[in-house]
This record gives sequence, structure tokens and C-alpha cells, in this order.
Amino acid sequence: MGWLMSSILLFCLSIVRISSLNFFPEKFIVAEQHKDVTLICETNKDSVIWKWQDEHSTYDVHETEFLVPTGRNLLVRDLQDDQIGNYTCWSDEGLEDYTYLLLDKSKDATDFNINCTAETFSCMKHITCAWTSDEFTAFRLRNTRDNGDWVLETVDGVFHLQHSTNSYTEESERLLITGEAVSSCCYLKTEYSFYLRDIVKPASPNISTCRRENREIIEVEVKPPSSWPHPHSFFPLKHQIEYEIRDNGKLETREWEGSKVQVEGVISKLRVRCRDLLLLSQWSEWTPWENVKY
Repeated sequence: MGWLMSSILLFCLSIVRISSLNFFPEKFIVAEQHKDVTLICETNKDSVIWKWQDEHSTYDVHETEFLVPTGRNLLVRDLQDDQIGNYTCWSDEGLEDYTYLLLDKSKDATDFNINCTAETFSCMKHITCAWTSDEFTAFRLRNTRDNGDWVLETVDGVFHLQHSTNSYTEESERLLITGEAVSSCCYLKTEYSFYLRDIVKPASPNISTCRRENREIIEVEVKPPSSWPHPHSFFPLKHQIEYEIRDNGKLETREWEGSKVQVEGVISKLRVRCRDLLLLSQWSEWTPWENVKY
């Protein structure tokens, strides 16, 4: 049975080549270039044989100036790009363990920005983050401030992170989002810190009424998005309407507080967006254009 499991693991490692590392290995270690690093084979065997897999093939590890096997351990000296890869250790019974060795690129993290938004202050809703790069193939984020678990991106390419911010009290501690990324050669770690209030972007409001008082006065009533916290009087919204003048196609805008607004003129279509009134959050996305019928 042990031989069978070792064969299955070896088969899986052979399929998922180091050239297409699109997941976070269960066991990996990172080190900066020109640093020494020791790989440890988790086994009860006194000594093992090491193998190394790069994007092309698998090679037996022989002792050199830069690779020094000692018992269960393997010392990699003066780490270089051509030493990156998947290291496996073997006994006479088969595969014992593996470790991906990756080059640490975290000092270049300033070029890899995480962007987050939140539809509401409520901790019942997630923070939505985006983080991509052509140089890396797998990403994960965690809410370090709240000791959250690692979260992988969804099929639509975003991350949904939970938080414990109390929407009824003043924020005293910034959120800290930690990101990790890996590729066939490299590892990156970066952090993004912010107050929740700085990233709030409400969902689009709902246009509940759009009716013609007379030919040149349109009354529009909007309701907050369903995700916006209650009571709405405690979390007021500011609205902006954009509308098209039927005669000349000119677009005009107007801002107001409250739920209703009257717009004068012969209007062909209109749309609305909102933002937090007190904290001046980001504007929501516009609602779809709504045609005005006469």
C-alpha cells in the first residue's frame, strides 16, 4: 500500500509540472537569491536520496559545491535561478516527501497592487478584492487583522474576504490584507492596509418610481441597495442622476440628498448612482439606462 501511495503521488507531481504551478503546494519554502537554504525531508528514515525537478525533467541530486545532502537534509548554497524547482526525497521504499523551492520576489511587491471594495460597512458582507499579474499563476489572500483563513480567487477572478468591523462604531484599527502569489520559479508576499470606510462602494440603488408629473417634470424616487445597512437614516446616501435631453441629446447631471428628486425638461432616458453621504465614499456603479415614456 505504501508503494502504491508513493507511486500515485509521484504520478501527480509529474503531471503538475513545475512549469505550470497554478496552485499553492502543501509544502514549499522560499529564499532570496544568493542565500543558503536547507530542505528537510519529513521521514523517519536516517538517509534519503534527493531528486530535483525543473520545467524540463527530473534529475538525481549529487553532492556539489552548491548542493550538499546530509542525512535527511539538503543544503542549497548561494541560491540561483537554475536551482529553483521541486525537490523530492526517496528511500528504498519509494517517495518520502517533497518541497518546492521558490525564489522570493517580495521586495518587488510595490508593483503588485491589491484593490479592494466593500458594498457596505456591515460585517455580514464580504470585502471583494482583485489581484492579478502576468508573472504569477496562483494567488491567495487573507484578512490578517482578523486572523482569517487563506482565500483563493473565485471563478470570476475575485477574492471574498470576511471581516469583523462594527458598522456602528468608529474604526480604531486598520484592516490588513496579506497576499501571496507563486509561479513556476518565484514567490511574492505583499500587504495592503486600509480602513473599511476608505473602500466602501455601495451597490447600485434601485429606481422604484419614475413617472411624468407633466411633460416637462419627471419625478424620480430611488431606494438604497439591498446590501446597504439599516437604519437608512443612520447611514444616509447621496444620489446623482444623469439624464439625456430629448431635443439635443445633451447629458446633464444633478446631485441630491434623500429619496426623491424632480427633473425638469423633456427627458429621453436617465440613470442613477449613489454614495455614502457622511464619509463621501466611492460612487456606486450607474444603474442601467431607463427610458422615459411619454
